Amino acid sequence: MKDLYLLKVGGSAITDLSKPNTLASGEVTIATILSEIKEAISSGGFNLIIGHGSGSFAHVPAAQYKVNDGLKYENSRVGAIITHMTAKRLDDEFINEGIKLDMPLYPFSPSGFSVSSGNAISEGFYKHISTALENGFIPVVHGDVVIDMDKGVSIASTEKVLDFMSKGFVPKKIFYGSDTDGIFTSDPNEYRDAEHINAINGSNIENVLKGTGVSKRRIDVTGGMNTKLSLLYETCKRTGAEGYIFNLKRPGMLRAMLLGIASPELYTKVEK
Repeated sequence: MKDLYLLKVGGSAITDLSKPNTLASGEVTIATILSEIKEAISSGGFNLIIGHGSGSFAHVPAAQYKVNDGLKYENSRVGAIITHMTAKRLDDEFINEGIKLDMPLYPFSPSGFSVSSGNAISEGFYKHISTALENGFIPVVHGDVVIDMDKGVSIASTEKVLDFMSKGFVPKKIFYGSDTDGIFTSDPNEYRDAEHINAINGSNIENVLKGTGVSKRRIDVTGGMNTKLSLLYETCKRTGAEGYIFNLKRPGMLRAMLLGIASPELYTKVEK
């Protein structure tokens, strides 16, 4: 049986963070990212589940309507629906680019297969996703608004959804594609003296987390890199998978990561 990889495609890489509901343009786009994935899969011999972020799409209404607070406000229900539909709009764009490349991407919205409790996915099912993998599809999930048993609704980030996937499958590797070359001692886009961290494990995770947080450059209702890194470490610790955080905006980097030929100074490895 082929190894299973989980890949998070960061919303910062596929959308223009300066303009709501706008796709990224330039060297790296959804189309170029999918092209790299297609090439790697054709020569790498692995199965893949993709989860993409929301970037300038769903993060905007999620913040505007304070969706993660639950059903506390008069417009909470409408806000939850708008946020879900905006996330789905980006997902449609992602899937349509896959169709153009003749890639068998199959969309699975977390709101349809999972339930949250206290901001964490607590229940759900995987059989349809497992069957899709067995039949040659590449499942695609995304951050979404899900029904929450405590608050009415809550946001299931892409990282939470992939962590949930890792409880039904056994991933060999987990990749987080973002807009920096891995993890640094501080945000390299804001601090010139930020130092690259090659590896993160039980001996340094606490100190590393102290230096990460929410970027001042973007709206992120899911907690920023601190939350993402913490969850990735916990997932790797529980499953034994290898985790990697890398710069998805570097042309060719995604292909190199999936094939295991990327230069170590361009990513951070996360282990239990």
